[in-house]
Order: sequence, then C-alpha cells, then structure tokens
Amino acid sequence: MEGRERNVDSNRPRAPSAPRPGRWLRDPVAPILIVAGIFDWISGNPPHSILLFAVAAALLWDALFGGTGGQALPVSASKPLPLPPLPVALTVGLLYAIVVGSLGRYSWPITVAVIVPAAGVLALAWRRSRNPPGDQGRLPATGTIAWASAFVALGLWELAALLLQPSLTTDSPAHPTLSVLTDPALATHLGRSIALFVWLAIGWFLLQT
Repeated sequence: MEGRERNVDSNRPRAPSAPRPGRWLRDPVAPILIVAGIFDWISGNPPHSILLFAVAAALLWDALFGGTGGQALPVSASKPLPLPPLPVALTVGLLYAIVVGSLGRYSWPITVAVIVPAAGVLALAWRRSRNPPGDQGRLPATGTIAWASAFVALGLWELAALLLQPSLTTDSPAHPTLSVLTDPALATHLGRSIALFVWLAIGWFLLQT
C-alpha cells in the first residue's frame, strides 16, 4: 500500500517553484523591449511603442508574481493547443495574407488585423506555458552565445544607423535601419502578403514545438 501511494504521489503535477525577486533582472527580454519602445516613441511611432511596453509589462508581471502563484495547474491545462489540419491552415493563412496584405502599410486596419490574432494566440500559448511538462535542461552554450551575439550585433547596428540619421524621424539611405531596408519589399501588396504568410508559418512552427 505504501509503495502504491508513493507511486500515485509521484504522478501528481508538482507546483512550480516560487518566483525569486531578482528573476526579472536576469531576463534581458523585458529591458530590451522597454529600450526598443523608448526609441520607437522618440522616432515618431507611438503605437508600436505601446505594444512593446505592454509586452514588457506582461513579462515583468509574470516574472514577479509567477502567474500561477505557486499553485499546481490541473493536468488538462497542459494539453497542446488545438490546431487545424495543415491544408486548412495553409488555405486560411494564404487568404489572410492576401486580404491583409492589400491594406495600407502603417494604417490602423492592418495594425488591428495583425494585433488581434497575434494577441489571441499569444494568450493561449502563454496560458499553456504556465504548466510546462518538466525541466528541459540547460541550453547549449554554443547555440546560446551564437544567438545572443547575433541579436546584440543587430541591435547595435540598428542603434548606430538610427543615431546617424539626419534626425530620429528622418530615414537615411546612407545609414539604413532594418525598417528602411525592408521598405521596398513591404511597399507592395505582394511583398506584404509574402511577409505576412512567412510570419504565420513561423508562428505555426512555434506552436507545434
């Protein structure tokens, strides 16, 4: 009987460890989003800044308060997100990319058309991530350093190009930012549709991992 009880107890979902106060200080994502939001704001793009600040605030809240408050979630909460069959997803994604890509760039309709589905999927994925299947182990040092170096290099390039512009709100072909480099492709309906479809494909891949 005692062995059976120990076996049953071992199969019960364990409560996540209590959040540590300094945890958010070791996570660079939220500070990076805050800095990016500040520069987006002073560059004349308040809507994007508000989005970046909102995501940073959500990450900080989750890090400080732990989301679940130290309570174990039911096993049903860890079920994978229900995804449609691949042919259906491809058809819907293609139609979405064509329709939304026809909207004007930087307009409110295309902004809402991107934010609403992205926020919905993010909320579902975030809720599922609060009850992870278990410890996934430490990330490989080589891959972590490589990705971190790439992000830091891109961030420094973006910052240098922004500061070398005639002003923070004036683009410079001599010192292009990432947005300036993508302007020619995203200026057309076809380019925006392709970018949206690739964005959806990446999201689909991440939801299945």
